[in-house]
Amino acid sequence: MKRKPKVYIQMFLSYLGMLVIPVAAATVIYGYSRQVIRGQTEKMNDNLLEMIQRDLDQQISDVQKIAARLAMDTSVQAISKVKSEFGTEDQMALYYLYNDLQSLAMSEDFINDVFIYFNNTQTVCSLQGNMSAELFYDLYYRNEKHSLEEFREYMRQRHYNDTLRIRRENGDDTLLFTMTTLDSNVGEGSATIGIGIKFSQLESRLSSMKWDDSMDAAIISSHNGAIYPGEAKDSIEGLVFEELEEGNHTALSQRGGRCMISVLQSKVIDWKYVAVLPMTLIESSAKQIQLITIFCLFGCGIVGFGVSYYLTGKNYNPLKSLVDTFKKHGDKDIGEEDNVYQWLNTQMDDFFKKHVDANRLIKANAKSLKNYYLFQLLQDYYYGKGQELERCGIRLNLDYNVVILFEPEKKKDMQELVLQRFIIMNIFGEMCQDHFNVEMAEMGERVAAIINIPDSSSEYGEILKEKIENLQAMAEESFKFSCTALMGSVCRGLEGIHTSYLQAAELEQYVVILDTDLIIYDDVKNLQLHYDYSIEAEEKIINAIEAGDSRQAGKLMMQIFDHNLSGKVSADTYRCLVYDMVGTLVRGAGRGGYTTAARELDFPDGFSMKRLPVDKLKERFRELLDQICKRVQEIKKETAGDKSFSRKVEAYIEENFKDPDLNISITSQHFDITPAYLSSIYKKQTGRSLLDYINTMRISHAQKLLEQGYSVVEVAPMAGFRDSGSFIRAFKKKTGVTPGQFKSKF
Repeated sequence: MKRKPKVYIQMFLSYLGMLVIPVAAATVIYGYSRQVIRGQTEKMNDNLLEMIQRDLDQQISDVQKIAARLAMDTSVQAISKVKSEFGTEDQMALYYLYNDLQSLAMSEDFINDVFIYFNNTQTVCSLQGNMSAELFYDLYYRNEKHSLEEFREYMRQRHYNDTLRIRRENGDDTLLFTMTTLDSNVGEGSATIGIGIKFSQLESRLSSMKWDDSMDAAIISSHNGAIYPGEAKDSIEGLVFEELEEGNHTALSQRGGRCMISVLQSKVIDWKYVAVLPMTLIESSAKQIQLITIFCLFGCGIVGFGVSYYLTGKNYNPLKSLVDTFKKHGDKDIGEEDNVYQWLNTQMDDFFKKHVDANRLIKANAKSLKNYYLFQLLQDYYYGKGQELERCGIRLNLDYNVVILFEPEKKKDMQELVLQRFIIMNIFGEMCQDHFNVEMAEMGERVAAIINIPDSSSEYGEILKEKIENLQAMAEESFKFSCTALMGSVCRGLEGIHTSYLQAAELEQYVVILDTDLIIYDDVKNLQLHYDYSIEAEEKIINAIEAGDSRQAGKLMMQIFDHNLSGKVSADTYRCLVYDMVGTLVRGAGRGGYTTAARELDFPDGFSMKRLPVDKLKERFRELLDQICKRVQEIKKETAGDKSFSRKVEAYIEENFKDPDLNISITSQHFDITPAYLSSIYKKQTGRSLLDYINTMRISHAQKLLEQGYSVVEVAPMAGFRDSGSFIRAFKKKTGVTPGQFKSKF
């Protein structure tokens, strides 16, 4: 069998290398699909946990409110202070308390028991009635895990939102929520409120989140460990409250295998809701994708190998034909170790070097030389002989010359700009060749046309203007771009080309001022060189700005513009007038009290302002006048308002300081101004901060309430504070003593 050439083997391997692309793509698709499945699972678990969190947190919050209400109840506190047997009044108080408990239990289906354990008398007031603690335990809470003494000891301890899972006498599991009354001294509690939560309700809510039988749900407490489920499961056992991070979907190895654990912190109690999902459930979903991927890769490998073999043979044949052709006509044969492509490249280079078109090379050199001479004619005075130019193909044998510069519209795309220059050079050259000698050259982004004419009569000038206008119309209609033409004056001799070029280049600054696309040097060389703007006229404008009268100031300023710019003015005159008018705006703003106008407003500098057409310039000055006069009027209002505004603010605060949401931001919204501006105005008119006035009103009202005998807890919301903690801090900061110390004086 004939050995295949090295290039054939390389070509075949390159086709096989393409198979790496589908293999890599399939691997990425599989990995991505697996991640998507896991991500969707995590998202579903998070959504279910959020539902459980909202539901259970709401129920626990309701239980906390009931416990807090009973803890603060004066009847409960009074009964808890009884040391011996209950008197008649105490018995009546217990009866009324029993009725209150009945109403609480009827309003909450989440609760199966509410009772109050009085430590001093070993008495329990519950939904089932008033009885001794021993009888209550025997009837309802007897269990093997907690004896009577342990039950009593637990009730004597101080509790705040504590939970205890306990099995009642009837066999139902109950989650006991306990809280000690607020008047208890340090140590044992005089009374403990117990609220039993139906464990079946808790269990049904957690079970509702399971979307698969293999999934487990749990509630972990920082004190009690796993609250649900009661018995340890392989997937739940070993979970530690402190190690469970919210939002971190951790894959852990449990007894039942690797599991994905999702955690969500309760917002009302030190619980964490946990969802445990076996990783096998996720991996089984990706199994089918894996099998399809492997099958497709196997099919791609077989088909790709066959196609690669076929294409290698087909594409190698043209290469073989080229090698055979160069072998016949070349001087050097190809060796076995030579690279075929390099050998072919060497042979083709030798061939084209020997057979290059000499005429084309000469023509290219002549064009470059011609461009060089045209560039020299435009950029510098020429003192050479006309014969040198004729040898390069430049025909400028007549006595007079004029230069025209064409500027296409600005384009970011360089390729499009090159095309526009090419269109201008070819079309304008054809238009003028029947009347003049024309030479075209590129000058950066511009196109320069040197027009050679026999004399300086106006007849040729009119013909040139007509040709320029025809070119501009054709470019606009047929090629969808515009160009500006700048024409210098007619100058004598070849040395006059440079003079005419400089004149045309100077006209660029008049493009926007004159708002036209054809500017002739002879038309603008005698433009107005001064402007009329008297001190009296400027003072009138400044006085109008100082008064905040934008209409009068704008009218006077437009009169100055119309008077000076109605005719044709030079670029320097236009620029100086603009600078002068900007100065008038700044001085007028300063006289009106708006001293920061130059820094805050977008004053354009002279270099950008000079490029605005007259109508745009007027519009821009009107906008600046309106902004300045409006600000001047605001400043005058602030000054003229004296303290009337601050008195309105204080009146609003006196009416609303009891609202804990009242702050500077809410007050500023009422008066429809920014918070910073409101604080600044109030400070300026009164000499003190607005926040200090709000706190002063609240503390003053709180002192009156404390003098009337209200407790600190009661006074806090009545004086506009969210809680007693923030009230105590604010009171001590303002008065130097705590509310309790202040109240003890009365």
